[in-house]
Amino acid sequence: MSAPERRDDELVAAVRAGERGAMRALAARYLPLVYTVVGRAAEPGLDVDGIVRETMAGLVAGVPTLREPTRLRAWVVTIAVRHLADARRQRPTPGDRRTDPAAVGGLVLLRQALTREQREVAEATRWLDPPYRDLLSLWWLEVGGHLSRFDVAAAVALPVPHVAVRVQRMREQLDTARRVVGVLRGRPACDDLPALVAGWDGQPDPLWRKRIGRHLRGCHGCAERVGGRLVPPERLLAGLPPLVPPDLAAAHGAPGATTAVPQAPATSRWPATG
Repeated sequence: MSAPERRDDELVAAVRAGERGAMRALAARYLPLVYTVVGRAAEPGLDVDGIVRETMAGLVAGVPTLREPTRLRAWVVTIAVRHLADARRQRPTPGDRRTDPAAVGGLVLLRQALTREQREVAEATRWLDPPYRDLLSLWWLEVGGHLSRFDVAAAVALPVPHVAVRVQRMREQLDTARRVVGVLRGRPACDDLPALVAGWDGQPDPLWRKRIGRHLRGCHGCAERVGGRLVPPERLLAGLPPLVPPDLAAAHGAPGATTAVPQAPATSRWPATG
């Protein structure tokens, strides 16, 4: 049986036995998963590549002493989410934060060829509360068949039966964010909305999601503009494969490449002045 076809526990056993290439095979298997978890959940100011490298280093260091090799996948995604949380605690204050668009983890997905609705969901993820961004990233991989519900539960430190409740709340917040993105992408649907966002700096933010979301729920004009039935996110997300950046892939010996990065769409075309 070739290395890529071997189960995780078999590869772990091979690593412990000193088999040459076994660790490289594990790293190649898990790099796309780790990069996708981190890249889809990270917000501006977080070093996606650095978090991925720390997670992969934890994989390499921890495999020889892993207690339950059959749960390797759950263990790896849990490490990734923990490193994300650590990076958020350690990041600079907003005033000192870098604003290089290439560093925006939430736009990692735009390396892929997406439909308009998929791109809108990708933009909407940047408006979620950080814990829900993490959960969406994991649930996205579950929908695509890359994680189990057990893996998701382990990563967010919840009993499996409780994950469904948390996912439902995340989806409700995502729906609000999708409507916010929709109303901000075109002309304002009412005269009050430009005044409401006059102090907004144009960057996705949970606080502004709440403010704009409250307006959308109470404004007839805006409700008509973005109040239609949304396509369920699982129908839009299921077909998207994990993504591996070429530099990290080369560093870890993992196969994979990305498509060209298209220009990120502007979240809002208005107002022109603050």
